[in-house]
Amino acid sequence: MGLFDESLLEAARAELARTEEVTARIQREGAAVRHQVSDRGKLLTVTASGDGEITSISFRGDGYRDLAPAEFADLLVKTIEQARAGARSIALAGLRDLMLELPSPIGRMGEVDSSEELVEELLGMFTRNMPDSGAAPVADRNGHWS
Repeated sequence: MGLFDESLLEAARAELARTEEVTARIQREGAAVRHQVSDRGKLLTVTASGDGEITSISFRGDGYRDLAPAEFADLLVKTIEQARAGARSIALAGLRDLMLELPSPIGRMGEVDSSEELVEELLGMFTRNMPDSGAAPVADRNGHWS
């Protein structure tokens, strides 16, 4: 008799295959998310993807030219941030639904309400059993860990 029961090994393989399938769907569906936002005055429209990338900026007419440079810059920044936040929110909602399809959910992945909570939970998954070095890893604005 081997170290592992063959039926347990087969069940683990099936679970791994299902996890890989759901993970691939998460990546595809997250990348496909698009969210479009226009400012109140409908001067510009910004489209962002699920990963927060700006995919397009379009202007309606030339009314934006009447704005002061600082006012135009503020309008642009705020509209871009609204598009990014909306796209991230949609992607996170889809991720939450897909996480519930995983064969054996770990932690509280299906319960996160924000991207910050998702990052916290993912970090926790990978660091729960690590020896305590006294300092927690920190990610900068670009997602690089230090």
